[in-house]
Amino acid sequence: MLLDLLFAGRELAGYHDPRIRRGLLWATAEAVCAFLPYPLLYLLLADLLLARADPTRTGWIALALLATLLLRMLCARQAMPALFGGAYAMMGQARLRVADHLRRLPLGWLQTQRNGHLSAVLANDLQVVEDLWSHSLGVFFGGLLVPVLLSGFLLWVDWRLGLLVLACLPIAVLMLLSSQRILVTQGNKLAVASAQANADLLEHIQGLNVLRSLGQADASRRQLADSLETLRRAAIRIDVWPAPLVGLFGFAVEIGFALLLWFGVQRLAAGQTDASTLLLFAVLALPVYRQLFEVGLAFLLLRFAHQSLLRIRGLLAVPALPEPATSQLPTSHDIRFEQVRFTYAGASKPALDDLDLTLPANSLTALVGPSGAGKTTLMHLIARLWDVDSGHIRIGGVDLRTLGSDGLQQQIAMVFQDVQLFNVSVLENLRIGRPDASRETVEHAARLAQAHAFIERLPQGYDTLLDENGSNLSGGERQRLSIARALLKDAPIVLLDEATASVDPSAERLIQQALAELVKGRTVLVIAHRLHSIQHADRILVLEDGRLVEEGRHTELLQRNGRYTRLWQQMGKDLPARADGAAAS
Repeated sequence: MLLDLLFAGRELAGYHDPRIRRGLLWATAEAVCAFLPYPLLYLLLADLLLARADPTRTGWIALALLATLLLRMLCARQAMPALFGGAYAMMGQARLRVADHLRRLPLGWLQTQRNGHLSAVLANDLQVVEDLWSHSLGVFFGGLLVPVLLSGFLLWVDWRLGLLVLACLPIAVLMLLSSQRILVTQGNKLAVASAQANADLLEHIQGLNVLRSLGQADASRRQLADSLETLRRAAIRIDVWPAPLVGLFGFAVEIGFALLLWFGVQRLAAGQTDASTLLLFAVLALPVYRQLFEVGLAFLLLRFAHQSLLRIRGLLAVPALPEPATSQLPTSHDIRFEQVRFTYAGASKPALDDLDLTLPANSLTALVGPSGAGKTTLMHLIARLWDVDSGHIRIGGVDLRTLGSDGLQQQIAMVFQDVQLFNVSVLENLRIGRPDASRETVEHAARLAQAHAFIERLPQGYDTLLDENGSNLSGGERQRLSIARALLKDAPIVLLDEATASVDPSAERLIQQALAELVKGRTVLVIAHRLHSIQHADRILVLEDGRLVEEGRHTELLQRNGRYTRLWQQMGKDLPARADGAAAS
């Protein structure tokens, strides 16, 4: 375990900072310097108690004591910056590597993870390993070396009394092993409880408006309170349960110290030892016990850190999307599905099954179908949130896996109902689509997206700082910012989860005008929630149970009186006048 933690730096950070090794060497030297005063004090005590003190000899011993003190200060001064600097540099790189690994994971996998569980690894576990390298390793090595040297010295002075000092060592080892088992079990429970509490807290805060509107805020608060209570109990258990073992160790130390004094006095009375030796053992026995106890605690901390390391490894072990050595860019932008099959993990049947279809370049294709038909899955596969189980998805004849994630992101822009905005200015939010865009270019995209007018009305215009996820904007305003961002990116393919499904009529009109600009000259795939909005699509694809059951234009599909007609009758009831007019056209 110790070697695993020592060499984990190369695994996590990609390299091993030489300052860590140098810092451990200095920490070891500091431990030696911390030990050296004890034999020097023994010599001084022996001289004084046996009335053989020599001023010159005493002076040299005093100088040696001062030298060891200065050397210890020098070693500590060298050890701390080396350990801290090396640990922080390595863990900084480790965090970047973990973030890069997350960037290469299937986005679909990330959607299945609760934020609290990921944040527990990214914040807590990485911090625990960093604290280990910076704070605990030097203490552990030094703390382990000092009692070993002290014990060896005491055995050399009087092996009988030395063995008596070490008599409590088996109890210490037993306590350590028992505490380790408790710590591992309770530490894992604490990690799970902490992640669950974090996730419930985030969910409660983010959903508070909805919960209040539905009258469920109290129920959510009770669930959060239960999670926090579970966390509290887990935290108490990890602190309290090892306490009896610690008490047992303390009792054994007290008994051992009493036996040492009794046996030492007997040997002194029998003339088998001298007063300086007995005084030395009486003075050094407790530091040996204390150092052994601190080593045991440090070992438990190492074990706790090892559990954090295992959780970090678990995250890094999630397979990343395979990437090509070189990205092959398409020359056209039609999209083809060739015998595509995809099943979600744990699902009993495929979400898409043997799917063959084509989305022509520079055309508007609409996806319709009942809930669970596979519409969102199809769109997510084009965006490569997942890789297909079998078959191929090609853009311009190039397989998505050959295109690579970076190449694919250059080709597509996505506008979904759930718009993600960040706690930065409006200008910075829009520039996410194109970081090098000038202010004039950004404003032009905002005008095309029907967003410029409301942005100008904000307190600082484009420099207005948005609240978290744009909560100070209306749903329609947030959608128009998302469309402006997609316009600014100017990608040849647009994936659109119909943005007007949950806005009022006035906002819908503005969004439709913005979308009309967005789809010009692009390959567009839209998931339709309101069938009236896709009557003029170049092509409509009807999905059911992961299969393509119908395709054609709106009027053609109505004439067939098939699945699309039934959907039109069910979903178009909210706009009968518009539906009748469309049917007649």
